[in-house]
Amino acid sequence: MNDVTVLSAIEHLTQVGTRQQLAEWADAHLIDNSGASSVLIGFGRMQPEFSMTPFFVSSSFPGALIKTFDIQDRYLTMPLLHESRAARSPVMQDLCPNGGGEALWQAMFRQKGFSRVAVAANTEVRDGSTTYLCMTDPKAGAAQEGESLRRNLSIMTPILHSVLSRLAFEESQKEKDDPAAVLTPREREILAWIRMGKTNSEISCILGVAVSTIKNHVQRILIKLQVNNRTQAIAKCLH
Repeated sequence: MNDVTVLSAIEHLTQVGTRQQLAEWADAHLIDNSGASSVLIGFGRMQPEFSMTPFFVSSSFPGALIKTFDIQDRYLTMPLLHESRAARSPVMQDLCPNGGGEALWQAMFRQKGFSRVAVAANTEVRDGSTTYLCMTDPKAGAAQEGESLRRNLSIMTPILHSVLSRLAFEESQKEKDDPAAVLTPREREILAWIRMGKTNSEISCILGVAVSTIKNHVQRILIKLQVNNRTQAIAKCLH
């Protein structure tokens, strides 16, 4: 990326207001300009417990590797996250076999055909919120290209962190305003069928489970929504 390209990427990044717009920005201003084969952008917290949610994953990023977000084991940790945080700058690593001493994530990436990984992380000391940007095979073959990529990621990552912080806050506020947010995915699915006027027997046939199971789900839905019947549950979630 040259300076004009970086400025354009930053300008458009500050205008991102949804995950869809973030995806469009990543495709147009991150993947295309860096030549990366795949990109993953995550946001979460390091404290009091580690948690990270992917906000954008390019279609070329192997789905199996996203599972590293859920694993606490140091050999399956998110690639180069701790290295980038410790260095307080983006880091890159060539994925070459090193005699069996590599972490499992490195072997997984190599098996998918990746030869290089670049990571930029930004952590807010105040609340531990962290932005994680992982790119595979960016155009950084020469030393000068590598330094240019690090510089550009150093500029963009704090701005990306601000955008993701805002998106995460707005999404959490929407969940608080949504009564159905307290329900599990299965309970929300059953509530959707209830809205369509389906009986417990009909829902049991649709979902392929026992009627007694549907009844238990409906009872939990009423309790969680603090209502007395199905009609009240529908009304509460429609407001």
